[in-house]
Amino acid sequence: MKYLFYLLPGLLNLVMGLFFFITAKRLADAGASSLAVTATTAIWALIYSAASFMIGKYTTRSNAVKIMLISQFILLGSILGLLFSPDVKMQYLWLLFTGLGTGLFFAPFQTVVKMFEKVEISTETFARSAGFYTCSWSIGQGCGQLLVGVIWGAFDPLNGWKYCYMINIAVLLAVIGTLLIMAKFIRKKLAEAPQNNLPDNAQEQHIPSPGGQPDIMKAIWFMALGGFLGVGMLRAYLPDYCTKTLDLSTSTQAYTLTLINLFQGAIALCCIKSRRWPFRPWGLLGASVLCIASLLIMGSTGSGAMAQIAAAMFGCFSGLLAFNMTFHALANADKSSRYAAGNETIVGITSILAPISAGWIADISTPQLPFYILILIIGCCAVIFTSQTWKHRKF
Repeated sequence: MKYLFYLLPGLLNLVMGLFFFITAKRLADAGASSLAVTATTAIWALIYSAASFMIGKYTTRSNAVKIMLISQFILLGSILGLLFSPDVKMQYLWLLFTGLGTGLFFAPFQTVVKMFEKVEISTETFARSAGFYTCSWSIGQGCGQLLVGVIWGAFDPLNGWKYCYMINIAVLLAVIGTLLIMAKFIRKKLAEAPQNNLPDNAQEQHIPSPGGQPDIMKAIWFMALGGFLGVGMLRAYLPDYCTKTLDLSTSTQAYTLTLINLFQGAIALCCIKSRRWPFRPWGLLGASVLCIASLLIMGSTGSGAMAQIAAAMFGCFSGLLAFNMTFHALANADKSSRYAAGNETIVGITSILAPISAGWIADISTPQLPFYILILIIGCCAVIFTSQTWKHRKF
């Protein structure tokens, strides 16, 4: 049963992968400016970050599924709006509601994800939950972009995007059905737990974390600021960059973005046996070097094949980063709701700043400059992260 529940982030990100790519690509095809194209992700992220931040204050283990159900009905309505909006500018309106729908899902899901395991509080559980969760949403988003490439890019260039949204509607109905099953599972687990007689807002406060483990969440957040600026930029800017600079087909663009997510998910899955290395600086420091190399390739190549190699390299970095963000939110069990909300808020904020900045910079300078500025930012974040975790290098 737990593997069915782990599919939910993947299914939601499949939906997101579809509408992220479609909204940006439709505007790029319409000849909109780079800023207008990248603003699609920023509009979504504005509401997503606000919703994630606010919901973290009110989410408990007993109300999390109810919040997720509400999120799905909001998201279902917004996808219907996108499907029936022939005017590309109307996409901005419906993207606001997709931000609300998705923002009310991921932080509550992370609040209860440990409950899928037999033993909630252990390093083994944190690693498995973080690995499966990160793999699920990464592969899901990659499959969404892959579907766009096949259905819109290769099958029906005229109306394929509409068929993609119809798939989204079917997926959301399946998610709602699964959440109803999950609600019964969570109620049963809470009834069995010794803390079930505590007030909802006290439940997590009484869950101890394993002793002796350092809390390095703030250091992870520094790295996440740089890393997810990169994720946000590539997700929103690549359709514009690949259309106008590399002159790649819709299918090739979708496959390039898919590689980021597939490698991201594969790396996260490889981390499910992790124990001590997530507390040390070496893993993310090495991944940052790989990330910088990938951005150098992306910004200097004129080849679709090299762009795909760079995408795979970046996916390895983002997979390790996303795993660490979830792992440390779970590892600090008494702060899981707040740390999960913090993670999603960073994802939202960077998804506002990165697309807008990349589009604006590309409009006033060269298409390659956003990649080089991002290299500098990630390098600085890596230095700060390493300085804050250096004392734990032998943990």
